[in-house]
Amino acid sequence: MGMPHATLQSWSSLSPSHIADLRLAASKMTGPQRRAFEAEMTWKYGGGNPLMAEAVFGWGRQTVALGLAERRTGIICLGAQAACSGRKRWEEQYPQAAQALRQLADAHAQQDPTFRTTLTYTRLTAQGAFKALEEQGYSEDQLPSPSTMAEVLNRMGFRLRKVVKAKPQKKLKETDAIFDNIKKKDDQAVAAGNVKRLSMDCKATVKIGEFSRGGLTRGDNRASDHDMGCKEKYVPCGIVDEESGALTITFGSSYKTSDFIVDTIAAKWDAMHDQEKADTSLIQIKMDNGPESSGRRTQFLHRVVF
Repeated sequence: MGMPHATLQSWSSLSPSHIADLRLAASKMTGPQRRAFEAEMTWKYGGGNPLMAEAVFGWGRQTVALGLAERRTGIICLGAQAACSGRKRWEEQYPQAAQALRQLADAHAQQDPTFRTTLTYTRLTAQGAFKALEEQGYSEDQLPSPSTMAEVLNRMGFRLRKVVKAKPQKKLKETDAIFDNIKKKDDQAVAAGNVKRLSMDCKATVKIGEFSRGGLTRGDNRASDHDMGCKEKYVPCGIVDEESGALTITFGSSYKTSDFIVDTIAAKWDAMHDQEKADTSLIQIKMDNGPESSGRRTQFLHRVVF
C-alpha cells in the first residue's frame, strides 16, 4: 500500500541534525515516557507509520506501534520487571530483625530540638546496632553490612550520628551531685504524695509564614525564597507532668522572658481541676538555669513568689 504524499514530505522536511536530535532525546528516556515520545514524533512527522519511524530514526517498529496504541487508547502498558525481579530490601527480607533494629534506634534516639524535621538523631552506630542484634540471637547471615545498616536506619527516619546535646564534654563530680540531689527530691516528693512535679523547657523561636524550614515535599508546595521580614513569631514552652506524663505546650508571641515562663506555669495551674489543686500543697519545677529563669533573675523570683 502506498504512503500519502504529505507524509513523504513530512519525513523529507527533517534535516539530518534534526533527526539526530530526536534520536538523542529518545535515548534519554525509558519505558512509557520513551514510547509516548516516539509515538508523538511518528504521528507528527510520519502520519503514524511505525515502518517509516524505524527506517528514519532507527526506532523499533514494535515499540512505536505499542506507543501509538497507548496514545490512541490512553491505556499504559506496565512491565512486570520491577515487581518480579531485583533484590528485596533487607527490612523486607527480615521484618523481625528490622523491627528489633527500630526498637534499638528508638531507645537511643532524640528528636530535633527545633522541630523543623521529622528525622530523629540517634547515638546508635552501625557497629553498635550489629552487635546488639547479634546479642539478641540474630546470625550474621540475617544481618546486613555496616554500610547497609546505615542506609536502613536512614530509610527508617533515623540519622546515624551522635547526639551532641546528650553527650557532655566532661564528666564532673558536680554533675553527679546535681542528679543525685534531683533524685533525692523526687523520692521525697513521691513519698509525700502532695507535691506536683513539673518539668518545663522553652524551645527555639518559630517563624510563622510560608517558609520551607528545610523540609521535603512530594507535591507542588512552594515556599518563600527567604525568611526575612517575618512579622509573626512564636516561642513554644512545654510543661510535662512527671506523674501522669501529660504534656502542655504554650506559645508566646513575644520573647522568652521571665514573665512568659511564669505565665506558662500560672496557665498550667489554672487548667488543673479543683480537686487536683486541693491535693497539691507544693509544686516542684525542673527547668534549665537560663538567663530568664536564673536564681539571680530578680523579675523571675519576684513573679514566682508573688
